[in-house]
Amino acid sequence: MKKRIISIVCLFLLISLLPGCSSDKEEEESDAIIVNDQIGRQITIKDQVKRVVSTSYITTSTCLALGVNDQLVGIEKNASSRSIYQKTDPDLLELPQVGCNVSLIAKTAPDVVFMMKENKDLIEDFEERHIKVIVVDPSSEKKYDAMVSLIAKVCGKQNNAKKLKNYYSTKKSKMNSLGTSNKHVYIASKESIYKPVTPSMFQSTILTTAHVKNAAASIKGVDYPTIALETLLTLNPDIVIMPRNASYSKDSIYNYEFFSSLDIVKNKKIYIMPEVVESWMDPVPSHILASLWLSYVLHPHDYTYENYKKDVIDFYKEFYDFSLDETLITK
Repeated sequence: MKKRIISIVCLFLLISLLPGCSSDKEEEESDAIIVNDQIGRQITIKDQVKRVVSTSYITTSTCLALGVNDQLVGIEKNASSRSIYQKTDPDLLELPQVGCNVSLIAKTAPDVVFMMKENKDLIEDFEERHIKVIVVDPSSEKKYDAMVSLIAKVCGKQNNAKKLKNYYSTKKSKMNSLGTSNKHVYIASKESIYKPVTPSMFQSTILTTAHVKNAAASIKGVDYPTIALETLLTLNPDIVIMPRNASYSKDSIYNYEFFSSLDIVKNKKIYIMPEVVESWMDPVPSHILASLWLSYVLHPHDYTYENYKKDVIDFYKEFYDFSLDETLITK
């Protein structure tokens, strides 16, 4: 009789434990992060992400703006050339500069690796080493916003991503209040005046956000396609924007005899894009500053140089936590 009672008690104890086991398993599964990267791969990360490798300055700069500094254990190569890292967090330059070298990345024992779409051929190498790699593709404004959300979710920085996106929304509203310009603006590459930003490229965001027309709207391509001299003469933009590190100069355009009929030459309307601690023409958090600068160029009375300068200083203080030397801000 005693044995029977003991058996029944044990059975009840066993049954009472089963829901607890199930609950623990459900809790474990609920803690997992499941995301789709930007080439459609589903990735499950079971544990909290504490160790992050960023293989590109685009993802590194975004990580900094989202407050992922302390989680970074490896960054892209040649990082020492980027002054924004020195100003934001000098310790970053002490991290292994691994780039997309799978062997070097493996030595950092990362929980996750952020990698650009151009390097997707390396996915198999990462998977063979059981390294979680998330591919990003910030090739348009919409895709850039999705990249920000993706990095924030993986690293537990959703509130910081919301703050950044709210900042964009506020500044876009400010630019919207300035009105739409009828100017046709042409953004050239650093290699050649004959290589424009097309509507399919991320950099066209600079123009649409500042409410101007892309002078190269009829040109197709996603990587600075080359156009002929005759095409540039036909486009005849009102304004040309050059990168600061261009391989040619404003004078080389102004003084070239075949450009004499262009309005940009007649009206001296070639501008050099400011580059304050990093390029604003790339898909990094500061790209909004390029549109603010262009808004100042187009509407200097309604959006003054002092207003523009304050916005630049406030941006880097808010998202990178350093006080920018205002003498670095150019018109």
